Amino acid sequence: MSRQPLGVFSALFHPFTISHHSALQRAAVMVAIALVSGCTVGPNYVAPTIETDDQWSTSAAAVSNDAPQLSQWWSLFNDATLESYIDQAVAHNKTLSIAKTNILRAHALRKQTGSLFSPTVDANLSHTRQGTSGTTSNTVSAASRQTLYSAGIVSSWELDIFGGLRRQSNASDARLESAIANKDTVLLGIIAEVGRTYFDALGLQKRIEIIEKNITLQATTFGLIEDLFNAGEATEFDLSRARAQEQLTRSRLPDLKAEMKASVFRLSVLLGQAPEFLLDNFVSGQALPQTPDVISTGIRSDVLRRRPDIRMAERDLAAATEEVGAQVAELFPRFFLTGSIGRASSTSSNLIDQLSNTFSFGQLMQWPILSGGRIRAQIDVEKADAAMAADLYEQTVLNALSEVESSLTRYVEKRATRDKLQHAFASQQRAAELARVLFNSGETDFLAVLDAERALTDVEDSLATSEIDVRLNLVTLYAALGGGWETYSSTNTATQSRTSKVSDEIRQPYP
Repeated sequence: MSRQPLGVFSALFHPFTISHHSALQRAAVMVAIALVSGCTVGPNYVAPTIETDDQWSTSAAAVSNDAPQLSQWWSLFNDATLESYIDQAVAHNKTLSIAKTNILRAHALRKQTGSLFSPTVDANLSHTRQGTSGTTSNTVSAASRQTLYSAGIVSSWELDIFGGLRRQSNASDARLESAIANKDTVLLGIIAEVGRTYFDALGLQKRIEIIEKNITLQATTFGLIEDLFNAGEATEFDLSRARAQEQLTRSRLPDLKAEMKASVFRLSVLLGQAPEFLLDNFVSGQALPQTPDVISTGIRSDVLRRRPDIRMAERDLAAATEEVGAQVAELFPRFFLTGSIGRASSTSSNLIDQLSNTFSFGQLMQWPILSGGRIRAQIDVEKADAAMAADLYEQTVLNALSEVESSLTRYVEKRATRDKLQHAFASQQRAAELARVLFNSGETDFLAVLDAERALTDVEDSLATSEIDVRLNLVTLYAALGGGWETYSSTNTATQSRTSKVSDEIRQPYP
């Protein structure tokens, strides 16, 4: 805070020493002083700067540093069903609805803080009957009785000399912006979760189809072994092995079906619907959408600017800093302009008489001289909150970089695993065909056929799991890069549909 001329501070500390002025003139002088000497105490917020290497540590042929197209990353899969589910989730998800309503709350608090800059005007109307004691007074008014009727308007206006109200207003602005960033963070997470859950359900469905296909194949094999056993051309050991392999394959189905239903239930709830809402939407034969050949990640600084959780942490830090200043202002005097106009009379009929007019105009200074250290202790509390907000901001930045690095590494390695499993599946498929040919020509026993088919089942299931992992990690990478929230960020929070009438009433602004 810049120092002020001594004369100005003298007028502030002794406002009633300004003589030979009417009350209205003194009020004008106080306003002028406020405009000339206004300052803001406490720390001024400066947005933190981030210094980091712009290049990611992971590089691969499938990864490009070009500017990514992340605003609608789900469109890169060319899957209309996925796009429809994301639209439904944005419109009806309950967690997102809570985050949107929190913006309305923050906006209301901002309006509440903004009202502190305006004068307060209250109307009053009173009727008083009072009497004095006749045994405690020697004046002529002893034991008198009096009736008083009064009506009027009282006004008060705080002059924000030391910026306490401005600090509160700035903090409210930052909290509102933090609430908006929080909504975008929730939006980003929900879109990513819809994508992951959708791919998980499709992948489990594909694994179930693979298991059912192999059960049919192994049942045919068991039938063949049983015919050979009845003809005396196969041993009981061969028959038992074939039966055990078929039963083992069948045992995988219940868990997979349960996991698929759980994914569908979770996806339905993400869309704001009952768990069973999508059960009939997943039928056999649905293929997994293809993934892009090359993923564009951009550079680190792009991610730090794009991610809404970092923006939210930065706004929380700004709010915490401003709240320190607001509390520091409590150490300084507060100045008010006060005034009232009205009428007072001993009879109600005389209230309309101009002789009953009353008025007062003045100035008020409040200064907490002795508070037992309460204000300074609260300043320490606000400073600690600001320090924690600064640490949280830095941690959020580090977490964001770590999430991108981790998801990028996992995606690259999952792709490599998938490619190797594709080659392994092709080789094992050929091995199973050759084993059956050799068995039919009598060049090998049926044990080789069973082993080849068992290995084929395992590799095919592993390949399906790997295909799921590639897509799940790709969606996680898109989310870590901060993509997906921009398209829906401008959605009007006040016009979202609500399924509960009670919720509708709660969300209506008070008239």
